[in-house]
Amino acid sequence: MLFEVKDVFYTRMRGTPFAVEALRGCSLAIPEGEITAIVGPTQAGKSTLLLMLLGLLRPSRGTVLFRGQDIHQAPFDVERLRLRVGIVFQSPEAQLFEETVGKDVSFGPRRKKLPAAQSRRLVQEALEAVGLPYEEFRTRYISSLSGGQKRRVAIAGVLALEPEAILFDEPTAGLDPQGRQELLALIRRLKAERRLTIVLTSSSLADVAALADQVIVLHEGRVVLNGSPREVLARAEELLALDITLPEITRIALGLRSLWPALRCDVLTLAELEEELARFLPRTTSQEPQPSFPDACQ
Repeated sequence: MLFEVKDVFYTRMRGTPFAVEALRGCSLAIPEGEITAIVGPTQAGKSTLLLMLLGLLRPSRGTVLFRGQDIHQAPFDVERLRLRVGIVFQSPEAQLFEETVGKDVSFGPRRKKLPAAQSRRLVQEALEAVGLPYEEFRTRYISSLSGGQKRRVAIAGVLALEPEAILFDEPTAGLDPQGRQELLALIRRLKAERRLTIVLTSSSLADVAALADQVIVLHEGRVVLNGSPREVLARAEELLALDITLPEITRIALGLRSLWPALRCDVLTLAELEEELARFLPRTTSQEPQPSFPDACQ
């Protein structure tokens, strides 16, 4: 396992009247080379957990392991961990601090004191990887970029470190439907091309069900569901009770349960839903019209 979290507790603003227990006995494992989605409603503890994985927060109780080593016990080097595992925050402004795109993306290579030629190569490769041509964007002012472009620059800055894993905190927040799909496609491509381990958080299974290998559902600081997207979607009614947005196909399947209570909800595509419905609908002859579904389901 790349990361293991064992019985971790964490209290925000500890010792004050505003203390909140963000993680309460949280335990999970994140395998190497896969995409893990951590899903849950607001205040479930998702962002706290990401910061815990990087050693930016220390558990009140419990253990965080990276490749079997406790990240808070000597001789583990937490600073080295942060060069191997990058994080992209929900708001790109939280991590973009240089004046121009090129200078911001080159911060990591400069911090590692790499030769100028190697640093330039890494910056160029990182910008091209996120769809921002190097010659066109390297001298652009950060302040002149759109929200989507800033998010891509933030990702490029992490890629320039040549990490083994990237943590994304609510990567699709604030994006329109097209922007969400483009960003998720980018994450899928980066994982495949660079053989990265990806961990991302979301309040919506609609965004990550088709992307993730593993889904971990958090509620009030605890893991309440864990499995493949299909295994988690099979518990659709429980997910709704936790205020988690479901994929449209799952919502349709759940609605049809009023007609066929045995209908499965762990369908991921329209074709799968149609195949599942065929178990319940009477067989039709070739002359009879076939059931059709609105384009919005596709």
